[in-house]
Amino acid sequence: MDEYRNASLDSWSTVAPEWAQLTDRVDRQLGPAADWIIRALALQPGESVLELAGGPGTLSLMAAHAVGSSGRVVYSDFAGPMVDAARERLTAEGLTWIEFRQIDAEAIELPENSIDAVACRMGYMLMAEPGVAMRETARVLKGGGRVALAVWGDAPSNPWAALPMREIAKHLSLPAPPPDAPGLWSLSSEDRLRAELEGAGFGSVEIEPIEGSTEFDSADHWIEMTRRLAGPLRALWEGLDEPTRAAVEQLIREAAAPYEAADGRLSIPERMLGARAVAPAGP
Repeated sequence: MDEYRNASLDSWSTVAPEWAQLTDRVDRQLGPAADWIIRALALQPGESVLELAGGPGTLSLMAAHAVGSSGRVVYSDFAGPMVDAARERLTAEGLTWIEFRQIDAEAIELPENSIDAVACRMGYMLMAEPGVAMRETARVLKGGGRVALAVWGDAPSNPWAALPMREIAKHLSLPAPPPDAPGLWSLSSEDRLRAELEGAGFGSVEIEPIEGSTEFDSADHWIEMTRRLAGPLRALWEGLDEPTRAAVEQLIREAAAPYEAADGRLSIPERMLGARAVAPAGP
């Protein structure tokens, strides 16, 4: 797991500049998850909010408007370059009640019972031990505090990522990862997601599907965006020799056909799970 943590930190640090350049693209694809999370938290003026695995900081931006200047928002990510990119983006908004912290969600450096709400968009599934991160989340929440999160649904429901991953794995002869290994689909089972939250001490767990689609200008645009933004895939992609990369890209172009409109644009299905839960009331 330490090797995984180091590799994950390296990959997300590497793609941080791409995320900064393509934040609008990221937010178009993940916008439904962000909207779901903010609605689920039902934030009130003056509350304190922690965003974990914050990436471009979109949830922090939305939360800051919801809680107002009397509130407090802590943006965090475990990759320093992501924190730097979010700081540059969000400080330009003039929302001085947003703090920026480099935080490992499995060891949150905040006092217990100090936060009203925690938000996390597409983070827990990629953590080495999501149950540990959820227990840390429960620890820093005040009694009765809320967590709202989104994770990816299963691979068949998300061909935008599953197809490139399948073709790369096939050409590299990579073994299938264990079902509980960290990755895009690790929390795609509602049963496992519920069990992890309840095991961390949360109650009133509610899980809902978030259905949608993601759009690309063309098959080549799909390839480019996946290569640039998908941290776990980027290192694998760059490890392919030129003939293999060309072969993989051609297979992805062929796989695009069912999602292609007459003008060449693609609309590819995606499915997420949103979950909300309440921290123990405490003694």
